[in-house]
Amino acid sequence: MKNVFDNMNVTDNMNDQIKQLTDMQSRTLEPMRAFAAVAADAFEQIARKNYAVVGDVLEFSTKQVHLPLSSENLTDVTSAQTAEANAFVELMNSRATEYSDLAQQFQAKAKEATESVSASFK
Repeated sequence: MKNVFDNMNVTDNMNDQIKQLTDMQSRTLEPMRAFAAVAADAFEQIARKNYAVVGDVLEFSTKQVHLPLSSENLTDVTSAQTAEANAFVELMNSRATEYSDLAQQFQAKAKEATESVSASFK
């Protein structure tokens, strides 16, 4: 009796199917790399910006804690605290502008990635 699988190499057939599957997955996931790059860049820059803001808050807080110890005159202390608070507000306003600029940059990068990916499907 003749074996049905004599002329067919099952291992080769499975290897071909696995190769086809991995090729299909690569083609399908490749466009997502553009978005992953944008997301990684966004994460890094926002984390660094947050780190800088935390440093700013720490500096402001330690100055505020030490100011009452710097003088016996309440008016001098209050004036110094007010000046530091005003400077901190200005700094936070500039940080907010930096965050806004980052958001615009990432919006442009995401649009560019979207256009690049959609062009690859045409």
